[in-house]
Amino acid sequence: MAKAMGLNSITTYVFWNEHELSPGEYDFTGQRDVAEFIREAQEEGLHVILRPGPYSCAEWDFGGYPAWLLKDHGIVVRSSDPKFMVPARRWLMRLGQELAPLQIGNGGPIIAVQVENEYGSFGKDHEYMKAIHQMIVDAGFTKAQLYTADGADQIPNGALPDLPAVANFGTGDAKRSFALLKKLRPEGPFMSGEYWAGWFDHWGEKHHGGDAKKEADELAWVLGQGYSISIYMFHGGTSFGWMNGANIDRRKYEPDVTSYDYDAPLDESGRPTPKYYMLRDVITKATGITPPEVPVVDAPVVVKAVTLTKGASLWRNLPAAVESEQVQSMEDLDQAYGYILYRTTVAEPVAGELVLDELHDYARVYANGVQMGRWTGGWG
Repeated sequence: MAKAMGLNSITTYVFWNEHELSPGEYDFTGQRDVAEFIREAQEEGLHVILRPGPYSCAEWDFGGYPAWLLKDHGIVVRSSDPKFMVPARRWLMRLGQELAPLQIGNGGPIIAVQVENEYGSFGKDHEYMKAIHQMIVDAGFTKAQLYTADGADQIPNGALPDLPAVANFGTGDAKRSFALLKKLRPEGPFMSGEYWAGWFDHWGEKHHGGDAKKEADELAWVLGQGYSISIYMFHGGTSFGWMNGANIDRRKYEPDVTSYDYDAPLDESGRPTPKYYMLRDVITKATGITPPEVPVVDAPVVVKAVTLTKGASLWRNLPAAVESEQVQSMEDLDQAYGYILYRTTVAEPVAGELVLDELHDYARVYANGVQMGRWTGGWG
């Protein structure tokens, strides 16, 4: 689909928490075989821009970090804290074994590798960025172009002087962002690392939709200047399981829906949208290259109705409890996802306010199996 829209490269994250499920134990098999994904891109005649992090993005659970990092309650992630940097280095070195051989200098499709991701929106510790850069080099990523990516206004915080910087921005901001990038880096190259052709959804919000005509016109302008651009997202797809992330806005917790339907050129099920054909026409006109025919997508399968006829009480099917004088976090209990039931016995009737002072998610409160209240987000 990408090739048929006229694109020449695929940009992909690599999510640390999908591959190192427990410290020092790695999984690159099956759906986690990222090397095979990259080889298939090459078979389709596409280059690859790799974004190994170690931080990925807020819309993925914990930014892509594995939950077990938080077993050490003193750790400071995304910082020069050795408790973070040692496992981060171990991870990148292991990833290099999988992917460094696939760089363009080795005959592979990887033409560029991003260092961290939009760090300038988080902080401005350039020593930390230098250390991550060195890790990626030590992992063997020396035969593709390394670069940093930030919002145009945050480039001074996140960029490194010896690497190219690219600008990320949304619809309507191309001219301003490229002008600022050119001012900051007059030698170039000039590229949008993420052009937000849509937006993700938080729970409780309406589904986001973009202005396809405006995006097509802006893409035409960018290509007309001879600049490069990465459409984010080309295909949003689905965030399966517990992998949807969250954002924070003025201390309000904003979880993403379990979908990354982004109003992207390909819809969530991988089918081309009207936007796909509009952008395809723009690229064809700008490059003078007629792309391949758009692949035909099979019709959705019909799933027969499922009737649930039995149920079971949660309270009567609980596993053995872990006894603790103090409340333990999920990571303390070696649980990365799902729910935890905290329970206690109150001998006498009590009155007062239940204080949840360190809860960073959601809670339901029960007494004798009956829901008494719920806590619906924010920072306790």
